[in-house]
Amino acid sequence: MDETTGRYRIKKQIGQGAMGIVYLAYDDMIDRLVAIKSLRLDKSDEEERKRVRELFFREAKIIGRLSHSHITAIYDMGEQDDRPYIVMEYVNGKTIRELIESGDAFSLQDKLKLLSMAARAFHYAHQRGIIHRDIKPANIMILPNNTPKIMDFGIAGIRESAARPAANDADREESVILGTPAYMSPEQVRGRRLDARSDLFSLGVLAYEWIGGKRPFPGGNLKEILTAVVSEPQKPLKEFCGTDENLSRLVDRALEKKADNRYQNADEFADAVEMYLETTDKKKNAESEAERFSYDKLKIAKQIRKNYIFFSAMTDEELFAIFKLSGKEKFEKGEVIIQEGSSGSKMYIMVSGSVAIIKETDGKRIELNRLGEGDCFGEMSILDKMPRSASAIAREPTVAIAINEIVLRHSNPQLCLKLYRSLASMISEKLRLSDNRYSDLVSRIKKKQPDAG
Repeated sequence: MDETTGRYRIKKQIGQGAMGIVYLAYDDMIDRLVAIKSLRLDKSDEEERKRVRELFFREAKIIGRLSHSHITAIYDMGEQDDRPYIVMEYVNGKTIRELIESGDAFSLQDKLKLLSMAARAFHYAHQRGIIHRDIKPANIMILPNNTPKIMDFGIAGIRESAARPAANDADREESVILGTPAYMSPEQVRGRRLDARSDLFSLGVLAYEWIGGKRPFPGGNLKEILTAVVSEPQKPLKEFCGTDENLSRLVDRALEKKADNRYQNADEFADAVEMYLETTDKKKNAESEAERFSYDKLKIAKQIRKNYIFFSAMTDEELFAIFKLSGKEKFEKGEVIIQEGSSGSKMYIMVSGSVAIIKETDGKRIELNRLGEGDCFGEMSILDKMPRSASAIAREPTVAIAINEIVLRHSNPQLCLKLYRSLASMISEKLRLSDNRYSDLVSRIKKKQPDAG
């Protein structure tokens, strides 16, 4: 195709829906592929088009401020031939809808890890006042590196406004609700004001379907589906797909009809998922002789106190308490311990072996550091749980202590608080040093400049 939209060369159409058309395009200026989503306003009158256009650009500006590797980035926006458009990051993977339909094999553990990562990203957006409003399997893509990418933030609000029915227009009224009724929260069905807990209900529906293979609120028509969402209980996962009581109860809580009875934020949901995974892993490890090993706790305690400021104020007893609550994990040569772009709540202390810290840049793998006995990595996840900026890969058979912040926080909150404070002090010191270097640089620049006179 030789068409252009703004400065972007259209390569091909890759999607179409009620909102408009999505194109794959090329940005010659920055030398990258992008996705362009245009908005259809053909059936709207002039006043309606103006209102929807304003909403479209306002939503794009708000969402464009999000900077999270699990959320599709918005790069640009514009208008051509009376069609507003937004330019987005192009992501290439498979949506959860495609994975469900094709039967691609993902283990339960992998599904739960991806759901947890997505929940952390939703929490990041919710903290900034942005609700997705249309969470469904088709709006979360799984990338080749097994990390999620959330799409279409805020588009649901624009879609509802664009399709808002005129009085007595039954056909258009149906088009408003036929988006994805099976994933709507009860309050969304009732047309009430939404908050982050509505997104959590929709995420619960997605989790139920991906784990169990069918939707929790089926129906032969729109009325039956919406009635089930609002007033009928779902069949617990444990009754038909072999999940245990704890996981079934975890998902059921996200699907509570009353928002006050659900998880109150997406971080709480992610914590519950990761606690379930940690408990399951510990049970498996306890049953496996191969996972049992010992190490010199006193030696490791001395090493990490010496090497890391954030452990320096802790006593042997406090460090031993952390070790006791932590998992001990073995990794084979070449095994990925931390995947760049993934998120999680674990940091690691090396007991034996060695680890390479790797960064992917322009398709090339760059080794940033090598770590050995007594070294730590992944500590920033204790504080922010944001996506990892680099990978950690075992260079040889390696043993590490895996400190899970969630387990530590629930089991020994006082000790966890001490670790928080130590990490925060370390970051604060780095920021002060950075400010001092900046001030010195500005001072040197000013000295080199001639006087104004």
